Amino acid sequence: MAHHLLLPAATLLLTLLFLSPPTATAKDSVVLDVDGNPVEAGSQYYVLTSGWGGAGRGGLTAASLGGPCPLYVGQYRLWVQKGSPVTFYPSNPSQKHITQSSDVNIAFAPNPICRNQGVWQLGYNGISFYITTNGVIGKQEDVDTFANWFKIEQAGGLPGAYKIVYCFAVPSTGPEPVVPDSRRRTGPEPDTEYCEQLDATVPVPPMGLSLLTPVPIDNPLPFFGFVFKKVNTTANHSY
Repeated sequence: MAHHLLLPAATLLLTLLFLSPPTATAKDSVVLDVDGNPVEAGSQYYVLTSGWGGAGRGGLTAASLGGPCPLYVGQYRLWVQKGSPVTFYPSNPSQKHITQSSDVNIAFAPNPICRNQGVWQLGYNGISFYITTNGVIGKQEDVDTFANWFKIEQAGGLPGAYKIVYCFAVPSTGPEPVVPDSRRRTGPEPDTEYCEQLDATVPVPPMGLSLLTPVPIDNPLPFFGFVFKKVNTTANHSY
């Protein structure tokens, strides 16, 4: 079901108008961590990149720009920096493992200074989209939470490498939006999902990281994909 940001006719990404709530796709494949184990709902994982040295990047973290709040999701440029762990919360609270292409909240630890839960949320500044930590867990029936839901999908690189995706909704009626046919997805209802993957595209040189933003889902990433390493495991992998 299309459930995220509505793309108007004049442009791909101009407005934050939301449609119906997210739904999980129970039959999708389970997401695996770097040890080959299912990624568990409620457990902590480092989000890293696959690839040796220059072929990879560092982990993800919550970063501030010019003040303590708000916090944005950024990625370290150096692969030796693991960043901060995240926790995954599926839209179905009874679901024990994270599955591909199903809706999920992604959260850093709560931040008492910014008084938020650390939950990723798609934000918009009138020019471009970015990822903040201003979201909340669950409440999928609430229209104000639709920007909090992401998906994890298989990347085309190494096995166990994934894309982190946000899906906008393109209406099936009215003026034709400027969306290439090759990047459309037709869902069970008469709306089309237009999905974009997250990549670190906005450099913040003093902090040694770049901010995550949505980019076309078929854009080649400068690394093989994201991988998930459970906190407190001793596995040694080449990311």
